Amino acid sequence: IMWNTILDILKQKAKEGIDVRVIYDDVGCVMKLPYKYGKQLEKYNIKCRVFNPFVPLFTNRLNNRDHRKIAIIDGYVGFMGGINLADEYINAYEKYGHWKDIGFKLTGTPVKSYNYMFIEFWNAFSNEKIDSNIINECLSERKNENGYIISYYDSPAYKEHISNNLYIDLLSQAINYAWFYTPYLIIGDFLMDALIKAAERGVDVRIFIPGIPDKKIVYRLSKSYYAPLLKAGIKIFEYTPGFIHAKACLIDDNIGTIGTVNLDYRSLFLHFECNSLFYKSSILDELKIDMIETQKKCKEVKEKDIKKGYFHRVFDAILRIFAPLC
Repeated sequence: IMWNTILDILKQKAKEGIDVRVIYDDVGCVMKLPYKYGKQLEKYNIKCRVFNPFVPLFTNRLNNRDHRKIAIIDGYVGFMGGINLADEYINAYEKYGHWKDIGFKLTGTPVKSYNYMFIEFWNAFSNEKIDSNIINECLSERKNENGYIISYYDSPAYKEHISNNLYIDLLSQAINYAWFYTPYLIIGDFLMDALIKAAERGVDVRIFIPGIPDKKIVYRLSKSYYAPLLKAGIKIFEYTPGFIHAKACLIDDNIGTIGTVNLDYRSLFLHFECNSLFYKSSILDELKIDMIETQKKCKEVKEKDIKKGYFHRVFDAILRIFAPLC
């Protein structure tokens, strides 16, 4: 339902002469789309490129997927967040209970970074290049009267893991609270240490994760991180109505992020991701209200709820070995 209704509009716009382009990740859609689906779209004058096409030959690049979700209109309006084009994201299809996600809209100069993201990846996989000067024709510099917005994308090609380091920095500066939405909780030692240290110095650290899993093994792996976090005083809330797919953090009312970055190994180290950092922006007020309302629908996990038997500890330790693959 979701994609077909959007596709109808794209067909009409392409028919009107609008430049319509689509990039999708090959592995992410391999079980969802017909073979060479891009060729079908091009029949409607919709230009399409496939990111990092899957080949039956194992290479390190197979793990580097495009996890970003971006829609840009006329270079001036942008939609981003965690929402993919599938029916569960609009709850037209109940796959794992109620599906909770976050999307947001930007206008004006804050969209510039997302334009560059799309153009860079399009030009990497197409002989028909987009001239980046088109961005300046669509946008005019003007004062942003709703706080500050920095939009960026993370890349496995970078030496610095931007999102991972950003969350560590934000936690180190938190004074009152640090709240996170994430569908998965598979973190490295440095981020784990930053979460624990924040809680130990009195910061109210909360993590909201799904109550109904989409991948049971990954869900069990996420739970293997509960014990040290709870012991440090971090609060973990499981969303009982269903699955949280939202990716966001909020620190002390005045700074936060929303985007595609999960608190898991793949997002933090392997995938191409995008995020927007907001400072003193009204969207943070909306995010806080949403988190407070979401908590009412959650079950708080306590230390007594965690199974601590020998075999569970061994199983968790084995799962941790495979964390980079989950």
